[in-house]
Amino acid sequence: MFTKLKFIKTTAFLIILLTGFYAGFAQDDKKDAKAESEKTAPVGKPVMWEPVDIASRDLYLGPGGEEMKPDISSVTFIEEEKKGASKKYRIKDGAGKIWVAKIGREAQPETAAVRLLWALGYKTEVNYLMPKLTIPGKGTFENVRLEARPDDVERLKEWKWKENPFTGTKEFQ
Repeated sequence: MFTKLKFIKTTAFLIILLTGFYAGFAQDDKKDAKAESEKTAPVGKPVMWEPVDIASRDLYLGPGGEEMKPDISSVTFIEEEKKGASKKYRIKDGAGKIWVAKIGREAQPETAAVRLLWALGYKTEVNYLMPKLTIPGKGTFENVRLEARPDDVERLKEWKWKENPFTGTKEFQ
């Protein structure tokens, strides 16, 4: 019988493994990779994980908490996102925050995976699952994942499983 800690470790391992497996299929093409490689990485030691008090984490709202929750009372379509395997739209919510809305089967498990990894101390994106979302000009969708695009966060090139700054670290193993 699994102990609670063994269950958490096994679940986290499977989520990381499956997320990485899928990410291999969603790699950008060479043109996008070239543009991304022109961005420079920040100076310092990269951080993938930090010790946390799991009991204090709100798994329902995740890393953004109540303060970053999207205001879907008013949604504005900005543009369609072309990267990846799922349909995605860049939108602005009623509070003026920018989000990427992911439509499709991945939305629910991705949100759950983010919550579990964040609860264990891994760095994750801020995202929320919307049971129903209407995007003007595009339609009404169920179970939409909204991922934050804060102005003060610069997104760098995605790292690969075999070539990344965390290779050989305890957290990556």
